[in-house]
Amino acid sequence: MNNSILIIEDDYVVNDLLTKNLTKLGYEVDTAFDGEQGLKKALLGDFQLILLDVMIPKIDGFQVLASLREKKLTPVLMLTAKGGEEDRICGFKTGADDYLLKPFSMAELELRIQAILRRTQILQSTESIKYQENPNAAENASKSIQFNKRLGQIVIRNQRVAFTPIEFDLLFALVTEQSEVLSKAHLYQNVLLREFSRYDRTLDMHISKIRKKITSAGMDVNTIKTVRGQGYCFEE
Repeated sequence: MNNSILIIEDDYVVNDLLTKNLTKLGYEVDTAFDGEQGLKKALLGDFQLILLDVMIPKIDGFQVLASLREKKLTPVLMLTAKGGEEDRICGFKTGADDYLLKPFSMAELELRIQAILRRTQILQSTESIKYQENPNAAENASKSIQFNKRLGQIVIRNQRVAFTPIEFDLLFALVTEQSEVLSKAHLYQNVLLREFSRYDRTLDMHISKIRKKITSAGMDVNTIKTVRGQGYCFEE
């Protein structure tokens, strides 16, 4: 598995510190120090993960992410000193996979990176087996939604809709177990691959974005239901 990481961070001290620590952990690291350079490398390179600072020159992190999501679904972990809820929501709406507030420890960063890469590796290894069995396989657990996990594509009512990898996995989990309530703890542990905290709104933000996308494609706004005190349920 190619564990290559792109760091887009304009602070040379922070960038160098991240590069040295991640290299010691066995990752292949490339760096960029502004948004234009970072976006160019992100689009041309084959990275497993991008660490993206928000406050960077030329093009800020949100704009870099928005432009990247028009062409690629590379997982993105945003690093920022802006920890307000509005900024986190903006990041997730734009397509971030996770959000880490500065200052942070290398131990926490490593855990977040491992969770994202582990989820990606599980998806790719599982789908590689399925593809060998049936190269044209598309999973149709719903009348209106078709998943092609090999290509990372979702078609809703004959419309191809772009989802980030984490949104894809969350929707697939909900549709596969449709009419069953999946607890937040279950989704955190089995899809986000991290410990559940009632103060962490990451899952809620991802679900909100998924709802908007499936609604825009013509599905009912209540297709994904919130079951108070329990979790989420997909019902067509």
